[in-house]
Amino acid sequence: MAGRAYYFLSMNELKEKEFIDCWYPAVFMAAAKLTGQMDKEALATLTENVLASLWDHREEFAVEPRQGVFIYRLLLQEVISFLRQHGDEQRIRILRDIVLIDPALFLTDVPGEDS
Repeated sequence: MAGRAYYFLSMNELKEKEFIDCWYPAVFMAAAKLTGQMDKEALATLTENVLASLWDHREEFAVEPRQGVFIYRLLLQEVISFLRQHGDEQRIRILRDIVLIDPALFLTDVPGEDS
């Protein structure tokens, strides 16, 4: 029955839906692990933001030889933004220590850290 919904979508919308369906589970799980969040609504919003950005950059993504790295960069940008919005500087510090993150993602120093 769910397949019938595709009938009402334009070809571009269909491609976008397939694209999102393909990447949604992996991005959602990675977002959950990186943020430590258990709130499914917050994770869904974060995942949708990453996938919207990914869709906007789909031409670059299509020719990217390391697509996983491309997605991860977008995901990390969204995660850092999400954590900042929620005031979770401790989680940002943890990620900074364990994940290879481009320093440009950290637009400001984490309060309380010495240079």
